[in-house]
Amino acid sequence: MEDYPREKLLKLGVKALEDYELLAILLRTGSKEADVLVLSKRIMNLYPHRNYMKQLKIEDLMSIKGISVSKSATILAAIELGRRIHEVKYEKNKAIQTTNDIYQLLKNEMEYLEQEHLIILTLDIKGNILKQETLYIGTTTQITVSVKDLFKTAIKFSAFGIIMVHNHPTGDAKPSLQDDLLTDKVKKASSILTIELIDHIIIGKYEYYSYKERNLYKV
Repeated sequence: MEDYPREKLLKLGVKALEDYELLAILLRTGSKEADVLVLSKRIMNLYPHRNYMKQLKIEDLMSIKGISVSKSATILAAIELGRRIHEVKYEKNKAIQTTNDIYQLLKNEMEYLEQEHLIILTLDIKGNILKQETLYIGTTTQITVSVKDLFKTAIKFSAFGIIMVHNHPTGDAKPSLQDDLLTDKVKKASSILTIELIDHIIIGKYEYYSYKERNLYKV
């Protein structure tokens, strides 16, 4: 039974396997209480959607009887490797041309975060990213921001502009009143500093909002 996913992979190819079967190959063996396929399904049941697996922690995995430190480490390493491979499609030195470029760059990093994170992208005049940095991590609903901190790197690099990106853990990308007020403050500061606020983007789950385009996009 435990060899079945490997045999299926060899016969039909890796894409023919279900998510729990891929996990079973990583786990290799089951435990005294459950075979490897049962353990794999229990891991998949930890979250309602596979994308949430990016948030898995070692404690989550080890809460399942039969999942050892070694098995947990193997799964977390595989998830991280997959995330890094996906990021190769959107290299950070690729020039930013559209709002969707930014969304594709950051969605996997930000969609399923349980707290609000504020990321600043510092760009040159050609749209190349000079630096990406997470400046703030807030509560589940709010970030307290010092506007002057947002421009420190841009001033240092004599950059053309910045893009603000933050997530809404609720999944709803519609801007709040606080988001509107922050955007207005940063716009005023950008005029004084002659550093462009290129956009402020809010990332939800399967959607994002662009202040530059004033539109909510469902993806």
